[in-house]
Amino acid sequence: MENSFLPQNAHMLHSNNNNQCMQESCKKRKLYNGIDMESPSSEDLGKAGRTFLPISADAGVYQTDEWKPSGTAMFHPVLQDQYINIKKFDKISAGQGSFYTADRSGNYSKNLTGNVLHLWRYDKQEKKLFISQSFLFTNFQTPLVQSFTPPPPAPRGHLI
Repeated sequence: MENSFLPQNAHMLHSNNNNQCMQESCKKRKLYNGIDMESPSSEDLGKAGRTFLPISADAGVYQTDEWKPSGTAMFHPVLQDQYINIKKFDKISAGQGSFYTADRSGNYSKNLTGNVLHLWRYDKQEKKLFISQSFLFTNFQTPLVQSFTPPPPAPRGHLI
């Protein structure tokens, strides 16, 4: 019967004269999310479910799928909460400025100042990046609150 809680090289453990258990590789292994690993790599952390950016349908949050380099894009209010899969985009950038906003029916409403988040994709035919989606936040704290996620819990124990 195989014990899943033992290190992979448990067969390498042996006792010395002091009846202490020694490991030939002399490395301590930690448990991260129930997985026996030496340390989490950035690739492993990317798989941990932190690939979605929550966008709330709050007042002061707008979006557009038709960004124009001239800055004349019309931002429409976000009407429902969204989760954006950031792995589908090739680049993410941010900026500030004054932007045109529309009301719920799509008619020009007013010019608002705020922070904009651009989500870029690569066009294989044109062979260049383009902005496929943008979000405008007129309340500075809104993107900060939305992007906050508590840190993962610390590992509970060590395998020796």
